[in-house]
Amino acid sequence: MFINLHTHHPTLLPGIFEIENIWYGQPKLPRAAHGSVGLHPWYLEGIELGAATTWLREQAAKPEILALGEAGLDKVCKTPWDLQLLAFQRCVEISEAFRKPLILHCVRAYSELIALKKAWKPVQPWIFHGFDKPPETAEMLLKAGCFLSFGAALFRNNSKAAESLQATLADRFFLETDDAVVTIEAVYARAAAIRGVDPGALQETVSSTFSRVFNYSRGAAG
Repeated sequence: MFINLHTHHPTLLPGIFEIENIWYGQPKLPRAAHGSVGLHPWYLEGIELGAATTWLREQAAKPEILALGEAGLDKVCKTPWDLQLLAFQRCVEISEAFRKPLILHCVRAYSELIALKKAWKPVQPWIFHGFDKPPETAEMLLKAGCFLSFGAALFRNNSKAAESLQATLADRFFLETDDAVVTIEAVYARAAAIRGVDPGALQETVSSTFSRVFNYSRGAAG
């Protein structure tokens, strides 16, 4: 079983367990059997936050919604910082209320997010998706109790993501396709080569981590 933690383009193929990203206001309908829902910092301007929060709670209550997110902070996008912070706080609160992990979008705001984690003391796991930073940043996040998810960045030459994947403990990461034109099978093969492990063993490891973090049985995931 290939666990694809975060995808915008579910394949619906057998043997792949996909969590489709769903953001408030998106024009397309979700297709996968399981999803994550969030208030993405890119798509906050012009929305009514009260209505968005109500939608988020309604979605989070559904059993097929396994996580909150994407949610997070982005210093590059044009969305006002105060609005990003408020929307992120709503996502954290709902993640905690429904006891579902939080999938994080982060651009140049790792220190700020870790500071919020220390201040708010959430119980639910925080997973930084699309991780593409050096091992020093990975170590900071892992020490704070977070998880990492790696994807297409593993294929780049001199990849910081690859260096971080090598340095990450086997039970602290996931794999994903995000919005990239790459298969989850290829991501697993690349990750296995980077770590020097058998691809089948890597599938077992990630599946075990997924079951533990998401409190989701492998029988259900199959």
